[in-house]
Amino acid sequence: MELLDRYLNFIRFLLPRGKQQDIIDELSADLRAQITDKEAELSRPVNESEFEAVLKQCGHPLLVAARYQADQQLIGQPFYALYLFALKMVQWVLFPLLLVVGALVALFRVHPVLALIASVGDAIMSCIYIVGVLTVAFIVLEKLQTKLTFLEDWKPRDLPKVPVVPDPLQIPRSASFGGFAGLLLFILWWTGVIGIPQLPHVHFLNAIPGGFFWPVLLLAGAEMLLHLMNLFLPWWTRKRAAFRLLVDASSLALLAALATTWPWFSLRIETSAQLDVTPSSHDVAVLEQVVNLSLLISLGVMALCYLPRTLQDLRRARGLPPYSNRFMAMFAN
Repeated sequence: MELLDRYLNFIRFLLPRGKQQDIIDELSADLRAQITDKEAELSRPVNESEFEAVLKQCGHPLLVAARYQADQQLIGQPFYALYLFALKMVQWVLFPLLLVVGALVALFRVHPVLALIASVGDAIMSCIYIVGVLTVAFIVLEKLQTKLTFLEDWKPRDLPKVPVVPDPLQIPRSASFGGFAGLLLFILWWTGVIGIPQLPHVHFLNAIPGGFFWPVLLLAGAEMLLHLMNLFLPWWTRKRAAFRLLVDASSLALLAALATTWPWFSLRIETSAQLDVTPSSHDVAVLEQVVNLSLLISLGVMALCYLPRTLQDLRRARGLPPYSNRFMAMFAN
């Protein structure tokens, strides 16, 4: 039934979020009934080609999803379903890609903070422009009644494998093991047991204030203990969600306090006769900016991960199901 799961998951991706489960349950029951009837007619299990014929008779996932979407005045079906799919690609693929590229380019500008802010604006404007072009293109396609041949000549085996929606109470053991191992390495580095190779002649000065040592160690140890527990008991309970909620809130407060002490590092580069090139004070200042801005971006990414996770843990601690939208699924489990 791998083809059936792939077919239904693709339809689920295109459906309105509030109606997804009911519609998928209805379609699944209908298709399974058709396959059962076909097997009774043939007095044997259906083969792959016969199974594909049943799915093709039901229709392309875009056409099936279009039946459950409200009619639009500017863009009619089946173009509207395809239009929504294109918008989701802009939202979940193109926009994050533009943000990452912009952040990487900003690191090497003379004023990286200003360049980073400008790159976010450029990414937003680029996506708005692309959405406008897509909207006009689909309106024209709909008015011209362009025939979409790929909706008729398609093969179920060519459908993309859309990820299955996981059980919201299940905790992947791989995530627990990865979190435990990562935090263990961090704690060993934080306490000085292991070190990171350093560049010769380069010294980091004005490190993070010592007052953060024990709070960071305590929170890292608490979360590592939670990962260890989840490794052996891989499902969420209200008590464990409440415990992680406390860790989340404390971590956000600690990140906010840490941000007030930025910039965290200054550099001193030793001059030596062995060095072919002696860096100027301007080069050192630019390098300091790149290092501190990179760490600040990392801090922002951590906060971005903790915020949705806090909302998820709050709902689990209250006995409510976690949010199921894709943003939450991307940044929180």
